[in-house]
Amino acid sequence: MEIHKIIRTGKHPNCSTLAKEIEVTPKTIQRDISFMRDQLGLPLEYDSIKHGYFYTQEVNEFPMLHLSRSDLVALFLARHALEPLRGTRLQRMLADSFSKIAEACPGEVSIEWHELDDAFSVKASGVLPADVTLFGDLLDAIRGTREVTFDYHKLASTEPERRSVRPHHLGQIEHGWYLIAFDPAREAMRTFALQRISNLEVHKTTFTRLAGFNARDHLGGGFGVWSYAGNQRSPQKVQIRLEGYAARIVAERQWHPSQTLRKINADGSLLEFQANLAGLEEITRWVLSWGSKASVIGPPELKKRVRDEVKKMLSSKGARSITPKRSAEGP
Repeated sequence: MEIHKIIRTGKHPNCSTLAKEIEVTPKTIQRDISFMRDQLGLPLEYDSIKHGYFYTQEVNEFPMLHLSRSDLVALFLARHALEPLRGTRLQRMLADSFSKIAEACPGEVSIEWHELDDAFSVKASGVLPADVTLFGDLLDAIRGTREVTFDYHKLASTEPERRSVRPHHLGQIEHGWYLIAFDPAREAMRTFALQRISNLEVHKTTFTRLAGFNARDHLGGGFGVWSYAGNQRSPQKVQIRLEGYAARIVAERQWHPSQTLRKINADGSLLEFQANLAGLEEITRWVLSWGSKASVIGPPELKKRVRDEVKKMLSSKGARSITPKRSAEGP
């Protein structure tokens, strides 16, 4: 649309002048020019004497962006997917993009939005209101490759400690937001929960991102948020047998990139879960979450972890038997 506006002035702009004015590359302009001419059917030609583009006939309105019903549904779902980012700069930036798309669409849309609202929703599990500013500042630091310093309260510590890191990635993992950053003092990548970060300072000092860094690979060795990147331990083959509702729920989801599932009986009520993990902290909690519906086949270290944790739960002070209310619908 910007190219269209400039060409309508009759100045005969070329790829170089358009690229400079719109702040993109000349190759991008050339692709857009070809799209305008070949796909939108605009009477666009190049004047070899004036060295620029012009319309061979009057063009009063830029062609509207025509979306199908499927396109509109896709936009609707994307709008809902932004719910966890509500109140952040990223949400506002993406909302502006949706507005631009809406402006380019025809005035009449043959779809009732409330119909889709009734049929689809996203459970809110986004950034807490208190973390919105922090989220935005970290996002800016990542995009600008600027070093940051903050106080971080580790789960096992009584007091927060000051950390200076190089932020690489910000992502939602298991319903929480986490920062993945390189810690020069420890010479390794570390993962930080946003809700335990305070007193953030974004410095003017810039850094070079680690070549080949990939957040998915960084977290791949663990079972959730924990990362074992750089850990020299070989991955351990975890084998867990699940039964009843636990077997059916586990079969419905992708829990880890390396997982394999083996049905032990035809109806799927008995299942063996296998995965190759570099650490056992989170898988221990996962096994315990299924209660009597899960049993560890291997490795021996995981068996011991689960057994020791159950013993501690039974022997802890103030431990008492609680009979939970049963749901009519089940899990």
